Amino acid sequence: MRLCLTAAMALWPVMAPADAGRGASLPVTRLQADTLDGMRWQARPVVVLGEAGAVARQIEAFRPAAGALAEREVTLLTDGPGADGLRPAQGLRVLLIGKDGGVKLRRDAPVTADEIIGLIDAMPMRRREAE
Repeated sequence: MRLCLTAAMALWPVMAPADAGRGASLPVTRLQADTLDGMRWQARPVVVLGEAGAVARQIEAFRPAAGALAEREVTLLTDGPGADGLRPAQGLRVLLIGKDGGVKLRRDAPVTADEIIGLIDAMPMRRREAE
């Protein structure tokens, strides 16, 4: 299972075409032990964990909105050594983590890009960034 996920993540930048001519892509990075701390105040990580097929489908669902997600400084993270304690027992888990490091969304089901974008756009920090 991890081999399939690793292969899918290795091919992700190749599989993910630019967003509607905007030249945006949304690379996927493996979650390391210090990744989230290093992203604090720099990015809004979306962590996608679980069974390889479910993870691949969730990431594919974000692809059409790559430009909008990149504009909101979203970074996609998936299974790696830093995911201990975050993984679901089975199925899928999606976490949206704010720039402050707080978990803004924890869902054990697929999430749409519009849901992520809506949550981010409602955040006070994002409102200030958009001004």
